[in-house]
Amino acid sequence: MTASKIPNSPILSSQPNPSQQGRGLTAGLYVRVSTMNQVDKDSLKTQESRLRAYCQANGYEVREEFVYRDKGMSGKDIDRPELERLMEDCKKGRVHVVLVSSLERITRSIRDFIKLIDFFLEHKIRFVSISQNFDSDNPFGRFMRDMFVLLARLERETVAQRVATDMHHRASLGKWNGGNTPYGYTTYGRELSRLIKSGMSENRAREKAAQLAPEPKKLCMNPEEAKVVKRIFETFISTKSIRKTVDSLNSSGVKPRSGRKWAVATVHKILNSPVCTGKISYGKTRTDLETGRFLKVEKEGWKVVPGEHTPIIPEKLFDSAQEILRSRSRKPTRASHSYLLSGLLRCGKCGGPMHGASFFKKSSGKEYSYYKCQNNETKGPSVCTGLSFPSKRIDGFVVKELMDLYKDKAFLQHKEKTLAAMKKSLKPEKNRETLQALKSAEKDLGKKVETLMEGWESGLFEKADFTREYEKLKAQLKENRFEQERLSDTVDSQEAAYEARRASFEEIASFGKNWEFLDDRSRASKISMIVQDITPSEDDNLHFRLFVEEPSTAVSRH
Repeated sequence: MTASKIPNSPILSSQPNPSQQGRGLTAGLYVRVSTMNQVDKDSLKTQESRLRAYCQANGYEVREEFVYRDKGMSGKDIDRPELERLMEDCKKGRVHVVLVSSLERITRSIRDFIKLIDFFLEHKIRFVSISQNFDSDNPFGRFMRDMFVLLARLERETVAQRVATDMHHRASLGKWNGGNTPYGYTTYGRELSRLIKSGMSENRAREKAAQLAPEPKKLCMNPEEAKVVKRIFETFISTKSIRKTVDSLNSSGVKPRSGRKWAVATVHKILNSPVCTGKISYGKTRTDLETGRFLKVEKEGWKVVPGEHTPIIPEKLFDSAQEILRSRSRKPTRASHSYLLSGLLRCGKCGGPMHGASFFKKSSGKEYSYYKCQNNETKGPSVCTGLSFPSKRIDGFVVKELMDLYKDKAFLQHKEKTLAAMKKSLKPEKNRETLQALKSAEKDLGKKVETLMEGWESGLFEKADFTREYEKLKAQLKENRFEQERLSDTVDSQEAAYEARRASFEEIASFGKNWEFLDDRSRASKISMIVQDITPSEDDNLHFRLFVEEPSTAVSRH
């Protein structure tokens, strides 16, 4: 017996007068059937008529445009066109209460149900299921919502705990737990994927992969990569420098798996990994049961045990490398200098980013700050010989140029002409007419689908004829909605470009105002609103690219 059949239910008796509680609220009615054969007991028409009767009894306003009908759509997920349209209308505040005939109409998944309830809660949407007497606005509805959330949390935490325990047990036995295959090793799955991608037949690829990695889920040595790992350790121990090790690899043409260039961080990770000595480390992360996220664990808390795989590096060599790393490790200097052009500078030699770097000179007791090429710093001179500029000098020059620019009357007169041309290209009226025509066509197609469904329910069509016509109309509807989305996206992107250009002009026009009262973060933000990027070159020039211009503007540095 359902709650709706108990006339003296305390839950029902605590509700406001049904004819008054929905007054002034616009209802969104969601109906769904899962198959073309209408195997569900409730048809679309039956669901809709029940919902309309409920709305009439409770004073909700029902409009045709806010009736959402998903026909022949499964409830296993929420990837449904009409449900997506409903959620979009909820975001825009066009719908105040969502009604379904029963909970399984909107979803059959507890996880998706919780997502939807959270979505409705976030957008202050009331959710009602008339069969279960579920109303998110009454105490029982809130209790049910919270119960589902707690159940989902319990399931998440239980699964996370079980997985963590199992992985720790496997690692304690020396077994590899999966994830990214460490450099120097390979696995059956990795080799199979690589061989199939190379064009080899699946059967042949399986045979070859079994030769290279005979035991599934076990790390097997990759001979070519193992040679590189040995070279990394030997070079680092002899040079005592990761940067020189990186440059040695890059200058000799040795490539990492990515096929690009070696970087300091990549080599540092290999030098720190005990996997290459035949060991397995675990406990590097722990699961936060509250959020399900992985949290890093300090190195002292890691556990390292002998693994099942063959070592590449002798323990003595690995320990020597660790000793050098410890002796050369130092905490980065906390520079008091702020870098106004961070993220904007590009190296004039390689086009890579330039970042701020500071160092303290003991002899003078002063701190020096520079912008340096990141590729040179992390990948060595074989990738880029690098450029370096004193940060205060280049910051001061850029600020002066922008100060002068906002005083340039000819440049600011260009503003109105540019904005007028952009606004003219938006063509809002034409776009609105096209969108209206597409929406009208969508309604016509929807009516055709309804007529077809009614004919099917009345037995006027053979299954083959119905399926053919239904798929045809479904394809036309999909194309129509795609065109609507494409046109809307085009309009949005054009309007966004116009607003961005207008904002950039305004920033230039007001650049010098209150500059002396701004902190460094605000100053950097103001510059980034105007400048796309700045490229310093060897001949002491700066090339500015502003958001208000398409071509680059070259400005000589004094």
